Amino acid sequence: MRSLNRWLLTAAVAAIATSAAAQNATLKVDDIVGVWNMMYESGEGGTFTITKNADGTAKIVVQTTQGGQSDANNIVFNGDTVTFARTINVGGQAGSVNYSAKLVDGKLQGTGLVNLGGGAPGGAPGAAPAGGAPAGGAPAAAPTPFTATRAP
Repeated sequence: MRSLNRWLLTAAVAAIATSAAAQNATLKVDDIVGVWNMMYESGEGGTFTITKNADGTAKIVVQTTQGGQSDANNIVFNGDTVTFARTINVGGQAGSVNYSAKLVDGKLQGTGLVNLGGGAPGGAPGAAPAGGAPAGGAPAAAPTPFTATRAP
């Protein structure tokens, strides 16, 4: 009986360790190549089109309903996370969006933080600044969560 208990305990520890290692695996370009349908919690949708350049680096094109289409820049893979930024134009106001995402259960889950008008980051992704916004940009806001699933 002790032998069986030891075996079960060892098997349980191994399963937990394997699961933890898989969750903390290093994210690579090849893991996320493809077209992803993205939806912010705010309801705005879009796509991430991720390809691999000849030199092995990632190319990401982002399209959203309000922010339009633009190429991502500053693409960095760090551990289990990819971060990137892009420029946008919303209603004639230039800005940027900083993204951070992880691959979780086959989905990209992350956040987008908008910076409109060159001021402090703020507003929902793609949203115009609120009335009474200070000169130079929208009021500061928290990043907006999104989930992206692979397109069929």
